[in-house]
Amino acid sequence: MKKRMLPAMLVITASFAFFSSSCTKNDNLATDASLTTTATDEAQAASLSDAVVSTADTYVNTLADNNYSASTPMAVKGEVEVSRPIITVDKPDSLNFPKIITIDFGTTGYIDNRGDTLKGKVIITVSDKIWKSGASKTIKLVDFYVNGNNVKGSKSIVNNGLNAAKNPSYTTTVSDTIIRVDKSTIIRNASRTRVRIDNNGTTKLFWDDKFSITGSTSGVNAKGVAYTVVITNPLIIYNNYPYFVKGTVTTNTETRTAVLDYGDGTKDRKATLTINGVTKDIILKH
Repeated sequence: MKKRMLPAMLVITASFAFFSSSCTKNDNLATDASLTTTATDEAQAASLSDAVVSTADTYVNTLADNNYSASTPMAVKGEVEVSRPIITVDKPDSLNFPKIITIDFGTTGYIDNRGDTLKGKVIITVSDKIWKSGASKTIKLVDFYVNGNNVKGSKSIVNNGLNAAKNPSYTTTVSDTIIRVDKSTIIRNASRTRVRIDNNGTTKLFWDDKFSITGSTSGVNAKGVAYTVVITNPLIIYNNYPYFVKGTVTTNTETRTAVLDYGDGTKDRKATLTINGVTKDIILKH
């Protein structure tokens, strides 16, 4: 009996080993897929959040350059606009602060300089003249949408003055809740330093400025998975382009790590994602 049972036991053992190996492999694949989702969710959320910061930066700077007169034609996009958002300033002068600026993009959709479709209101409180170190902008969103994604939460931007390279530096603190078009939700909190590194030679136009961004983020992705992110090489973005064009971020979830590389500075939707030594191409969402 023992001799007859031995081959059967070997088969069972081998089957169990194969089953365990297959499960481990599948579990790793599932974990990689989850991490990919986390990294791409954060990339989309960061891009949508930056759209709000860029919008506030562009309009406030343009208003400040016009002494906060909302009736003055604003060359925000650098071209003639058939329709513009409705802009109101509670103290339309260059002397009295704090002041509240409301930018109403309406409910039908306004296409901005990035090509994004914006709806709703952005309400910005400016504490002082924006060029002063320590001056802040706080942002409140009311029924605000970017490309159908509902962006909620609060944002604060503080002027740090000039950095060592004589470039304007700002600390941006955000608390985001993003309800995507498919109704899934991304929650994130971020602290980032945003430095204007190039004005493209147009000191009176702010929509084409170029920024370098560093910092970290923590959040929960659309599947309910907690994650953290560190910008390992500065992110580069333009006020008039919806995607980061250069830089790397490292996303951590549980014991897994993914590195997202936005490329060499070319304006495109392409990026690469590396997990466990394996790199694949991805297309960025917005």
